Amino acid sequence: MKKFQFAILFVVVFSTMKLSGQTTMEEYNYVTKGYQIQLESGLDMKKGYEIENIDTLSDGDRFAELKSLIRTKDNTRKIAAYMIVYSRKGSPKEYICIPNFKSSEEVLKKYYAQLNSSTFGSIANRLQMITYLLSKQLKW
Repeated sequence: MKKFQFAILFVVVFSTMKLSGQTTMEEYNYVTKGYQIQLESGLDMKKGYEIENIDTLSDGDRFAELKSLIRTKDNTRKIAAYMIVYSRKGSPKEYICIPNFKSSEEVLKKYYAQLNSSTFGSIANRLQMITYLLSKQLKW
């Protein structure tokens, strides 16, 4: 069942992404760690980037937000990565980076490992919420 959920998640993610280039390790680390530090410390947005809110989903106990990290260098705007901010009642937020599939193997392995682990609760419940949030973005 877990492999089926991963397959659905990857299809949803890659069918909704606007291809723009690779997600760098620096961008991956910013989404998974730096963004949270920025929010908690009241720091300014990382230079050369913007965050765009896309969608939110809540079922009372769980909450997920879909955002995009936009590169704003050289007067262009390109999606560097997508971000899922996931939380479950009583647990801290998790920041999950969805990198572009053209990214390095190292970045993609970190993404897959993050999907396979959860410090704060059930992996299946988290993947269910993420899959539903992403599937809302499909264009029919």
